[in-house]
Amino acid sequence: MPRVVGIDHLVLSVGDFARSKEFYRKLLGFLGFKLKHDYADMAGWSNGKTLFWIAAADAQGRKRKYRKGDIGFHHYAFEVASRNDVDALGAFLEEHGMTVVDPPGEYYGRSYYAVYFTDPDGMKLEAMVYKPPPKQRRAGK
Repeated sequence: MPRVVGIDHLVLSVGDFARSKEFYRKLLGFLGFKLKHDYADMAGWSNGKTLFWIAAADAQGRKRKYRKGDIGFHHYAFEVASRNDVDALGAFLEEHGMTVVDPPGEYYGRSYYAVYFTDPDGMKLEAMVYKPPPKQRRAGK
C-alpha cells in the first residue's frame, strides 16, 4: 500500500502576482527558502524539503477577493524550531509592515506557540512550534 512520506508542495493562487512574489520573496527568504523556479506567472521556493509555490490567479479568480471560510484554502502553518523563531518572525513581520493577525504567543495551551499573519490577498499564514511538556515521572519509579 502506498504511504505518504511528506508534502512535496503547495500552490497558492494570488491576485497580484508581482506584489505577492515580492511578499513571499521576503517572507520565505527569512524562513530559509530559496527561489528555485521562476516563471512569468508562477514561482516556487524550496527549503530542501518542501516547495512553496504561488501562481497568478486567472481572470475569473481575480474577480473576487479571497475569503477565509470559503471552500478551499483555510491557512498554512510553517513549523519552526523554537519560540525564539516565532518571536523573530513576529518582529520581521512588524518591521516589514506585514499584517499580523495574532502576535506571537501561546494558543491552545502552553505547548503551542505561534504567530498568525496574512499575505497581500488576505490568506492566513502561521508560524508555530508545538512542544508538549515532558511526561511527568511517577514517584517511586
